[in-house]
Amino acid sequence: MGRTLATSVGLVALVLVSRVAGAQAPSPTAEFARLAGTWQLDVAGNSSVAERRVITLSPQWFRIEIHRAEDDRPPVLTYRFDGADALNPFGSGKATSRLLREGGAIVTETIYEIRSSPMTVRETLSVNPAGTELTVNMTVRVEHGYEGVLSPGEKKSPNVSTAMMVFRKQH
Repeated sequence: MGRTLATSVGLVALVLVSRVAGAQAPSPTAEFARLAGTWQLDVAGNSSVAERRVITLSPQWFRIEIHRAEDDRPPVLTYRFDGADALNPFGSGKATSRLLREGGAIVTETIYEIRSSPMTVRETLSVNPAGTELTVNMTVRVEHGYEGVLSPGEKKSPNVSTAMMVFRKQH
């Protein structure tokens, strides 16, 4: 009986300690909560490049739906908090997405397969202190035949492009 009681007390203590330790570990979604919501691209009057992003969270991932007027089916990309790759349907192909952490920044990397050729998009996401603007610094690398030796005076490979986009939070 004493042995059973000691074992029971030990198991209860172990459960309590593991719950306390788990409660102290921050949820990965806590730092991503500011990203959640509907964001409209600030196009300064140019509606031809309209884009809306809907970001949702779960305890295991965050998801970005990208809505553009020309898309029949908006891409939906999932980024797992554990850093593992996620496979997403993309048109007739697929997109492999992963979440990276670089010096505290939230970075997404998505490899789109277009006609069996890859294109890599890296985005660094940040939200202003007021929570009203989402800035996306994007680098696109086309990896199907455009690489090569740079011409004299060129500093950037012709297969790489960068852009910065600012989205406004919708209410």
